[in-house]
Amino acid sequence: MSAQGNGPSRPFIPHLLLLIEYEKDKAIYLQGDVLEQMILVIRHFFYRSYVGLGLWPFIILRNKALKQDKALINHERIHLRQQAELFLVFFYLLYFLEWLLKSLYYLDFYKAYRNISFEREAYLEEKNLNYLRDRKPYQGLKYIIVNPMDH
Repeated sequence: MSAQGNGPSRPFIPHLLLLIEYEKDKAIYLQGDVLEQMILVIRHFFYRSYVGLGLWPFIILRNKALKQDKALINHERIHLRQQAELFLVFFYLLYFLEWLLKSLYYLDFYKAYRNISFEREAYLEEKNLNYLRDRKPYQGLKYIIVNPMDH
């Protein structure tokens, strides 16, 4: 739905599809106003030291300055790709199940969180700003069987 009299309206849904583009020669980095529309700042949303969250199709940050943190934005974009690949529901089910099992195993919630396969992929690749361009579909599944992080 678009408002009348506010100039030309751009459909938002096609912009979301940029997040799940896989062909290397068509890979598009979200920039400018497209990415800006998808980043929300909600100061009181986070627990303890957490500063960002990828919640399809948005990236939610603790403060506006974090919009400049390229590694954090890339980390959350990796999560958005994971969510898209697993049709959201399966991502959240697997994420919660893995966190629950690892919490019981480590008896440490933070260590369990850092060793969730989705988080391992995002933390290991967050500084590689070309990762999403080069990443193959479902490549993150390999992190289920790799050794845990030492965090």
